[in-house]
Amino acid sequence: MIQSVIDSRSDKPFSSLGMFLLEMGKITPEDTERILRKQKEDGLKFGDAAKALGLITDMDLQQALSRQFEYTFLPADNQQYSRTLIAAYEPFSPEVESFRVLRSQLLFRWLSEGFKSFSVCSANAGEGASYIASNLAVVFSQLGKKTLLIDGNLREPSLQKIFNLTQNFGLSDILIDRTPRTELLNIMPDIPNLTVLGAGTLPPNPQELLSRDMFLQLIKYAASIFDVIIIDTPAIVAGSDAQIISSVTKGAVLVSRLHHTTIEDMRSLKMQIQGAGASVIGAVANSF
Repeated sequence: MIQSVIDSRSDKPFSSLGMFLLEMGKITPEDTERILRKQKEDGLKFGDAAKALGLITDMDLQQALSRQFEYTFLPADNQQYSRTLIAAYEPFSPEVESFRVLRSQLLFRWLSEGFKSFSVCSANAGEGASYIASNLAVVFSQLGKKTLLIDGNLREPSLQKIFNLTQNFGLSDILIDRTPRTELLNIMPDIPNLTVLGAGTLPPNPQELLSRDMFLQLIKYAASIFDVIIIDTPAIVAGSDAQIISSVTKGAVLVSRLHHTTIEDMRSLKMQIQGAGASVIGAVANSF
């Protein structure tokens, strides 16, 4: 019966939230007896009782709840990744809410139409394309989507630093058939559902590599495994790399930077992306 599922009363002596707090090392088995007594005496939820006793903080409770609801975010003391991953470190901030809005637009306007991949493009370097691509990948993974983030910037890649990737091989090495593709995928242990493919060895001929049929086949192969594929690209001024990538993904999110990118820059970016046969499926103005 539905009532038995949602009834707040339970014969279980211990909540699943308590198990998460134990696994996280926030409480001890001895603490649980005090918490359960407090819970019964004051009619509190387990987490609120633990907090009232001073055993956990608000952040501890949020982290445990995020695990319970399969919505992972990173604690402040996690130094594994760049702090630019605000969707992972500050998921409840207004900035990340903007990423969720963009995610919803992409879901309804692009992914729901059967497409799985899109590129993230900017007119000039330093406008935040990697920042947008990385945080979008995190919010899609938080939604439970199996997400692949690819560093398509074979000139000045950023994702290796952002995600602290230890694998030196990546996309370029796959495109020259230097190593098996599956060995190069970096599964993020702290961010479930997110996998990152770095740029790999920096080649002297990025445009020629991206133009190979191998790149198209790679994206098709990835689409059979992942729900969402996001490709970070170099700025349009660096060459035609972003156009080549967008011609494969068929969709692109355009990135600008407030007080930096000109209207003419954006107009030119849009024309070049559309000239490659891709649709502009979103636009973002950075203020970082």
